[in-house]
Amino acid sequence: MQLGIIILGTILSLGYSDMNAQTISYENQIEIILDDDINVTLFKDLNNNNYYYLPPPQSLRLSTKDVEGEDTPEFLFLKYTTNENTEQGGIQGGLLHFLLEWGLTSQQLSQLDEKLKERTNNWSHVKGPIDLEATAENSFQIVSAVLTDDEFATNFSTSGKAPPMAGGKAAVATKLTKEGAQILAATFDEANSITDVSLALNYSYTTIVKAAKGKLTYNWESLEEKSDAMVHEYLRKELDGDQSFQRAMNVYEDLKKEMGSQNCGMSSSMQNLLLAGGAADAVIGNTGGSRSSGGTYEYFVGEETMRKIYEFMEEQEVIKLEWEETLADDRLEVIRTAFFQYFLNAFADQEFPDYLQLPKDENGPKVENPIKNHAEGMYTFKSCTELESRKSKYKELRLENIKLPVKKSFQMVTNLASTYKQVEDNPNCVASVILDEPFFQHRDINFILDLESHAMFDSEVNYVNIEVKKTRSEGNDFRQSITIDPQTFQDRGATHSVTYARGEDTNSDTYKYKVQWSLKGGQLYPENPQFVKGDWSGVTLTPPIQPRLIEFEADLGELSSMGIVRATLELRYYKYGKEILTNIPMRVSKGQPLVEKMIFTDRDATAYAYRLILTHREKGKMALEWETSINDDYIYATIPEELREEDPTFIEKVIEVGKETIRSGSNGTVSEEDAILDKFKDIFNN
Repeated sequence: MQLGIIILGTILSLGYSDMNAQTISYENQIEIILDDDINVTLFKDLNNNNYYYLPPPQSLRLSTKDVEGEDTPEFLFLKYTTNENTEQGGIQGGLLHFLLEWGLTSQQLSQLDEKLKERTNNWSHVKGPIDLEATAENSFQIVSAVLTDDEFATNFSTSGKAPPMAGGKAAVATKLTKEGAQILAATFDEANSITDVSLALNYSYTTIVKAAKGKLTYNWESLEEKSDAMVHEYLRKELDGDQSFQRAMNVYEDLKKEMGSQNCGMSSSMQNLLLAGGAADAVIGNTGGSRSSGGTYEYFVGEETMRKIYEFMEEQEVIKLEWEETLADDRLEVIRTAFFQYFLNAFADQEFPDYLQLPKDENGPKVENPIKNHAEGMYTFKSCTELESRKSKYKELRLENIKLPVKKSFQMVTNLASTYKQVEDNPNCVASVILDEPFFQHRDINFILDLESHAMFDSEVNYVNIEVKKTRSEGNDFRQSITIDPQTFQDRGATHSVTYARGEDTNSDTYKYKVQWSLKGGQLYPENPQFVKGDWSGVTLTPPIQPRLIEFEADLGELSSMGIVRATLELRYYKYGKEILTNIPMRVSKGQPLVEKMIFTDRDATAYAYRLILTHREKGKMALEWETSINDDYIYATIPEELREEDPTFIEKVIEVGKETIRSGSNGTVSEEDAILDKFKDIFNN
């Protein structure tokens, strides 16, 4: 692990303004209060007179659609019951389904633009919102005792990631038990200040700081030489008393042992200092805990700890900032913050864990501190593999004319209290029904395509056919089928209905239905669908496959220096029960270190196999060993040490394997002879 990562990131930032549409100035920001008392923060673009606004929390609201000429909020809270009890076939419960979006309204945006012009003598313009990036984990969070409890809510689902653009929609849907519907309805009462449902969208955004004249240096050798001494000195500084210090040393030693084979080699000195910070926090009780999964060690710490470690390295002159001009205190603090952010981003990833547990010190009192829904998130150390692959040899960097991108965390939070007050009197949004009153002798059987289906129609699915049958006590049985294709999905949305006329039917049995998906290439799935019992409150249709966005990243400079012109990620995974081959190529000459590709895997498949195929300028193709990944869609092209050192035996082996690469069929399938996933079944099933 090396501080050179920071410097490498700084050098890359020289071309930042060319690679991004927005170049937001960290220093040039103003606040404007709209007539409705909403406070809006604006950032100026470095290259022009445009300003971009940071969405205020009040801009998070229900989306609307036109219903009979009026904008109606896309919100549904429906309580339903029957006169029959459960033993007699009756049902009770509720449905909650709503869509959220963010962004200033056209009226607010127009007013904001006018107020900005007044402030800047008519030479500036509000261009739109700042570009937001949804966090990798838990970017869309639901905080609710009812919705997140299986006893009160079933089939709870959300759209996953927070929408990164204004007007983009986030969805929440669930079916409530009768107890869940009653409890949630009680929290919607006017007497309560908030409801049981809060929503949080977690983002980051990037601003630019102009550096001053000076230089940044670091002394990696000093850190290597004084590694153990610096760990002791750091813990002594942070902890008062021999007992606290010794407890921290015990936790630190335990953490080092748990690292085991994950020791970061030449980066172990920095790694040890970070572990010492985590150990100090464990004893003080500031932060979350440790975990091990998939062979990669991670440890949660807070931003305060990372800042203390950074400042300690400055005191030890491992990191040194020197200025050749006089800076105002506020400007100096901004630039220091920028370099701290580089340090933070270089060694850690931000996460928003729902529950964190501190390690327990067997030689002292139990150290426990559960944290739920931590608003600012926590940080985990990057994996050793990633840190080792990004080493840099830079020791000094001149800072003149450098633009420093500073990534800031940002969260929008709202509670449904104010939202519900806007819709509580709207019968299109809030209603109660008795399903067996005479009015409901015609029943709508609703089939709802889940949120992933839209993407499926574009690339994987031709149509889905649903056949419904209901046995009547008298007369002909009811049978009807519906077909949903891309056009009907576009015209009617995700919900499609079949109307059942009950008439004089006294048969209390519910209807039955079967579903068959028509897939690209003419395949039907399943080939022989069977009827299953339906639910009067509706059926959610889930495709047999799910989309996964695979991210493939490599160090292009490293590949180029080794004579490699192309890196290909070969994936093997199950789709409709068959082994599929997909390649994700990356050409070094294109200068794109990160490529993405959407694949579709069986819904119950959490794992896949992959290997790296490198094309050398002179030696041809070289295929590395197969590896597996479980519940992780990011792969970094790690080059084996034997290849870096040009081990002839190893190179001969991978070239020989590279000659055996195969091509898949037209639909991506591979033959039984070329299949390899059976070798990893034990790993996949653990």
